[in-house]
Amino acid sequence: MMYRLLAGLLVCCAAHGAELPWDLSYASALRDHPIADHEFMRIWPQQHPQRPIHQKLAEYAGEPIEASMLIEQPDGHAGDSIAQWFIKTRNTAQLCSFHPKRLNDPCKKLDPMRLQAAMRDVLHMSDPWPPKGEGLVAEKDYFGPGKPLLLNYFGYVSVYVDGVSLQRPIGGDEWKERLDKSRPATPEAGRLQQALALAMEGAVEPAPVAVAKPEAPSVPESVELKARNALIAEVQDYLSKGDYKSLEALRKRLLDPMQRTGSGVWKLAIFYNQLRRRPHGTRDLAYWTRMENEAKAWEKQFPKSNAARIYHVYVLLARGTTFRGTANYKDVPKEDIERMLASTREAMSIINTLEKPMLKERDPEFYKALLQVLPYTDHYSFLGVMNTVAEARKEFPNYHETYFTAAFFSTEMWASAPDSVDEIARSAKAVRTADSDAMYARVYWYMSQMSYDDKLFDNSLADWSEMKTSFDALVDRYPDPWNLNAYAYFACQAGDYATMAGLLSRIGERRVVTSWGKRGADAYEDCAGHAGDDTSHYLSDLRETAKKRQLRTFYRYINYAAQTRKDGKYGESLRIVRKAEELNRVLFNKPSMMVQYHLGLTLHALKRYDEALQALSLGLQSQPNYAPAYFQRGLAYEALGRRDEARGQFETAAGRMPAEITSNEPAQRAAEEQERRTMSAKFREYGISF
Repeated sequence: MMYRLLAGLLVCCAAHGAELPWDLSYASALRDHPIADHEFMRIWPQQHPQRPIHQKLAEYAGEPIEASMLIEQPDGHAGDSIAQWFIKTRNTAQLCSFHPKRLNDPCKKLDPMRLQAAMRDVLHMSDPWPPKGEGLVAEKDYFGPGKPLLLNYFGYVSVYVDGVSLQRPIGGDEWKERLDKSRPATPEAGRLQQALALAMEGAVEPAPVAVAKPEAPSVPESVELKARNALIAEVQDYLSKGDYKSLEALRKRLLDPMQRTGSGVWKLAIFYNQLRRRPHGTRDLAYWTRMENEAKAWEKQFPKSNAARIYHVYVLLARGTTFRGTANYKDVPKEDIERMLASTREAMSIINTLEKPMLKERDPEFYKALLQVLPYTDHYSFLGVMNTVAEARKEFPNYHETYFTAAFFSTEMWASAPDSVDEIARSAKAVRTADSDAMYARVYWYMSQMSYDDKLFDNSLADWSEMKTSFDALVDRYPDPWNLNAYAYFACQAGDYATMAGLLSRIGERRVVTSWGKRGADAYEDCAGHAGDDTSHYLSDLRETAKKRQLRTFYRYINYAAQTRKDGKYGESLRIVRKAEELNRVLFNKPSMMVQYHLGLTLHALKRYDEALQALSLGLQSQPNYAPAYFQRGLAYEALGRRDEARGQFETAAGRMPAEITSNEPAQRAAEEQERRTMSAKFREYGISF
């Protein structure tokens, strides 16, 4: 009970300390968020009920706190609390870090606007993905035989900004490198660290008290970031006050396509992103009633406002996705799926009324809103995404957000083909405009942040030579340091140190840490260390890297072709297996049974039996003893009514069947066992002994 008493003490003493609506026992966070009973972070607050942050909060004697964020986590040894407390007042912003062994370390000065923007980002982040099964096991029998201690969460984040409070556990993927590298990357990988890097960009270390030295120089202020944060703050201020008249006036001004930041980003996109991020994740129905009433109040005051209705759409979308959560679709309770669909159907009913009025106003957000909602409806498909992008491209070819949203929902995580993101990046150039040549770089820059981490050229189909040309077009039109730094960062990622060195010389002191990926300043320092490297092997290294990536892509194509065929999407399966066939020629310069076998299966499913026979025959040239290929040829002959030839193929297949299954991988073994049962049944039908 001690931790409950401490939480009560914090509330009762708020008048004398930091006035923040947090429960540092984290009992409410544990109640409202999915975290298993035997997770370490469930028992940790009870093991350490009295922590330095309690005293620091009670002793706070500064200006009234307008916004704040607390990150608490155990250290890696004794489990003692490490805390980072971010404080924003009317005139100041600072970061105070606490550890039992360093309680008196001075605080760092921060930029108030940047800190507030970072806190808003954290507030609107969705819950971290719950682990699949038990996830990461720390100690196998910690709670008794068969009762392991789990380590899928490693801290808590508490936020108070814009009058809204949130507390939740921190997922293992949200901070630096994942705890379990065997798990696939998730959308939130590194996202909390990235938000904190934004908050601390340009932080000023205080000078030691005993030595009279000036403060350490800060990184030059990013004009781009300052402009973005100023607009974010303006929109958030109007929203929090319910000042819809000012929101209408601001949006009307930003409809002008020339309203851009120095890097060329649409200010209208920043405006709408704040509307979309306004709601935060909670299952509290009363909260969603309040949010809907807020949207309806805007609609009532401005009945013809398209912005108000888009805001209503984003509130409904946030409500639906909150109840859906981030678990695999099959693991989400049926009632939560129904709640999601009810919300997105309502959102779609609003969107369906907006096409004509928004096109009349020349507001490109219509298509982005449509693309945001579609993935959470019953009607999502990559073909639907591409059709929407094609329509948007005719009307608003330069609106970056359309391509960004389409690309995000076209990754393999959304069951799209391995080449889908690349198709969208390339499609952005289809209409020749002032922005089109730069769009390839912009799309992959965005996807690097959202999906590919710091390994764009390993995890995607991005082509550096194409991206380099695209970046040249981007910085030619918008030579802002924000863009130049990003260009240098990606040149470094591609190993093109000569290009990077030239850009670093051009950048000079105008460094923008935010443009250097999730590692920020560390990435800049590492890359700058390669500026003088010998680049004579650059092209051969690039070719070798490209070949390795092509090989990974080849197997991704094959797997996707098999899955789409299994799902009955035969046209898509054929499209992608043909791409695998093209890549096979580049990599191996000869037919491959793997490709031709899958091609034969897909053509058979399409009832193109003669073509299936040709594909399988081509595959048998490289692997003449592969029994399943003869069996599939037999099925093709049978479908054509040529039973004698079918019998011959089945007999050959039976003679080449291995005596036993040798695979030890459970899924592969099960698949081979099923295949043998299917073949045996057909052999018996033809009287063939096996």
